[in-house]
Amino acid sequence: MRKVLTICSLLIGALWMAALPALTQKTQTVAAPVDYKAVKAQLEIFQGLINRNLQQSFAMPFALLQDAKGTYLPEFGMAFHLEANLFPIRVISPFDMRPYTPEELKKARDQKAQRIQDIRRTLSGLLLENAKGLDALPAEQKIAIVVHLFNLPSEHHEDLPTQVVLETSRQSLMDAKNQGLTAETFQKQVTFLAF
Repeated sequence: MRKVLTICSLLIGALWMAALPALTQKTQTVAAPVDYKAVKAQLEIFQGLINRNLQQSFAMPFALLQDAKGTYLPEFGMAFHLEANLFPIRVISPFDMRPYTPEELKKARDQKAQRIQDIRRTLSGLLLENAKGLDALPAEQKIAIVVHLFNLPSEHHEDLPTQVVLETSRQSLMDAKNQGLTAETFQKQVTFLAF
């Protein structure tokens, strides 16, 4: 009996030692392969959609200072960035040196605050409408759009953000599209930062 217990102990010890490297080894998750050529084509198409959509969505004055540019970041996903002046205010120049009136400053501030919400709605809707056009991106990766907001120092913009960020995963985007969510409902699911 004692011999059997000793043999069993040795076998269990040997099995434990054989399994130890496998237990201590880090498990690596295999990411879905990415078709970079397809991703690049979809980046170019979607950045064009962002540019056209924003220019058509806002009445003047509105200035898209830098067209949207997209990039693919491994293990993150797609990121787009652009710069806009949501409500350009009158430029003080040698030909018109008048300081801004309180009414001009208030109007510009109010318009910019409203247009930040409009950007949120517009870009969320654009993502939802074009969900299938971003299918080269693996489902677990994300899509982010960053809008840099231009403000003149003389506009007293301390309480206005200088960046607006929208972020969602491709899986969330596809789920919303498949469930037939409205743009308004989907907008609430998109991570939105304004700072």
